[in-house]
Amino acid sequence: MASKPAKPAAPAAPAEGAPAPAKSNKLLIIVIGLLVLVMAGGAGWYFTQSKAPAEEHAAEAHKPEPVLEPKFIPLGEKFTVNLQREEGDQYLQAGITLKILDPELELKIKNAMPEIRSKLLFLLSSKKPSELVSSEGKTILVEQVIAEVDGILGFKSEAQAAPAEAHAPAAHGEMAHGESAPAPAAPAAPKEPKTTGVVDVLFSDFIIQ
Repeated sequence: MASKPAKPAAPAAPAEGAPAPAKSNKLLIIVIGLLVLVMAGGAGWYFTQSKAPAEEHAAEAHKPEPVLEPKFIPLGEKFTVNLQREEGDQYLQAGITLKILDPELELKIKNAMPEIRSKLLFLLSSKKPSELVSSEGKTILVEQVIAEVDGILGFKSEAQAAPAEAHAPAAHGEMAHGESAPAPAAPAAPKEPKTTGVVDVLFSDFIIQ
């Protein structure tokens, strides 16, 4: 009688400590690669974000200053005032226009027009004809008008003009005997251009009769 064929032997179980299959190694490599990519992307984002504000600040620092466009505000009808008496009665007729650089001041000037005209009428009527004839006298008047209007608008004006007499030369013979003439004053340093409040005053008419 023939004998039965022997059954194949069962595969032996893997011993402890044997190396992991190749599939596990590939998965580990993929995970490590993903971590490296995430870290590199985070570092790139950090440096990009930290650099952007610095570039924006540098661009703002080099941005040119806005050009201020002048605006001219006429003060209505011509001013007609009697001047301080010197050689008979004389009066001044003047048309005044204010120059500003801040367009928002136009409304403030128009709202304060009655007070501005009143203050300027008092200022003009306090003048003598001789104080207004020379170009220096007119320059002083411009500074005083600016100071008056700036005060009404709430600005502290730097244009505080000295009285006209302080700029006039001493009359001949007024110097005491033996007194030497005063040394000429040193030229004043140039002023920075005025950019706030009223920056200039223009006369459309200036007639003394």
